[in-house]
Amino acid sequence: MFDTLTTLAFEKNRRNKFFKKELHKFIHLSKTQKINPKNVYGSYAGAIGLGQFMPSNYEAYGVDFDGDGRITLQQEDDAIASIANYLKQNGWRNGEPVAVRVKYDGLRFKRYKTGYKKTYHRKDLKGITPYYKWSYNDKVRLIKLNKKKYDELWYGAKNFFVITRYNHSAYYAMSVHQLAILIKEKMKEEQHEN
Repeated sequence: MFDTLTTLAFEKNRRNKFFKKELHKFIHLSKTQKINPKNVYGSYAGAIGLGQFMPSNYEAYGVDFDGDGRITLQQEDDAIASIANYLKQNGWRNGEPVAVRVKYDGLRFKRYKTGYKKTYHRKDLKGITPYYKWSYNDKVRLIKLNKKKYDELWYGAKNFFVITRYNHSAYYAMSVHQLAILIKEKMKEEQHEN
């Protein structure tokens, strides 16, 4: 991890400034968390732990959930709590939906601009309707996922946008959303069986 950040900070690339800041944060983090920086493993881009936080995010969002006096993102308790804190600090709204698949005419969607940055009032999106009842009344984003033979279209709520703060890919955010639904359904099944 230390070697990765040092290389990225001082080897010529367009993000030197960013990686120098992250290297500085990592050294500070090593000192405050009392860890040897040479013993920390991370990604090829300098991200740490199960949640893959950059050192600046580790410092900003890390949570000592297990109460051992250290934030250890390699441990499940601290990692999950830190990710939840990241989402909360970026505007997650408890109890609100994330996304719903919608219908439109045709196989390829080009009628409105899509992506997590552009928002619409649902009433302004003519010819688009959710597959299921969806009582979300705030602005939505149109999320288009290109499939081989058609475009899959979704309304993305504020919480969908929050997931994209963690990773800017709409495909990533949708995968997280769909995995969360499957986990929730499985937990309900298990509770019902017991």
